[in-house]
Amino acid sequence: MVDVSKNLTLPRQAIKKEGLVILPLKEYKKMWDKIEKLAEEKKASIEEIKILEIIAEGESEYREGKTIRANSLKEAFKIYQSKT
Repeated sequence: MVDVSKNLTLPRQAIKKEGLVILPLKEYKKMWDKIEKLAEEKKASIEEIKILEIIAEGESEYREGKTIRANSLKEAFKIYQSKT
């Protein structure tokens, strides 16, 4: 059996300098799950933004006539090599 004291000693400096939060473990886990979910959503959002930027750049190059029109990848490489 574990002896649990009614008193809890907390470092005064840590409380004054950084602050202190005491939560029941169940609430902490619930909060942590929400944080992880938000982090995953943010990561997905950043990837989506990068993809949209690439698409917008391609559309811009297409409108400016900077793209290659070809019926196959092989033909596209030939056209690209002849332009460089």
